[in-house]
Amino acid sequence: MELACSLLVVDDDEEFLEILVRRFRRRGMAVEPATSAQAAIEAAQQHGFQVAIIDRSLAGQDGVQLMVRLREQLPELRVILLSGHSDAQAIAYARDRGAFEYLVKPSPLADLEAAVARAHQTRGA
Repeated sequence: MELACSLLVVDDDEEFLEILVRRFRRRGMAVEPATSAQAAIEAAQQHGFQVAIIDRSLAGQDGVQLMVRLREQLPELRVILLSGHSDAQAIAYARDRGAFEYLVKPSPLADLEAAVARAHQTRGA
């Protein structure tokens, strides 16, 4: 699946982050990795990302809070949150604050790719 998309991937698990970066770059996307909320904010100031994948639990930062800050900078940004826990209340909270999708780890990479494709296709809709 080739998809021309500018993607920010934020996760403090560097091994998982590298897997995602390689996978999406092979799909033709411009991918910027970030291992912290601060790095993600700085990257967003430099690039006009279309889609972001953000880990819900980052060291020292809540992924939902980061999503809100990034969407203040980039209102059209579609955010997919990843979490190790399936909690209906947390999912509702994230969606109420603007999450496009909320996937539970471990999620098949094909599901994540499909979520990115949906997010990219619905931008501006």
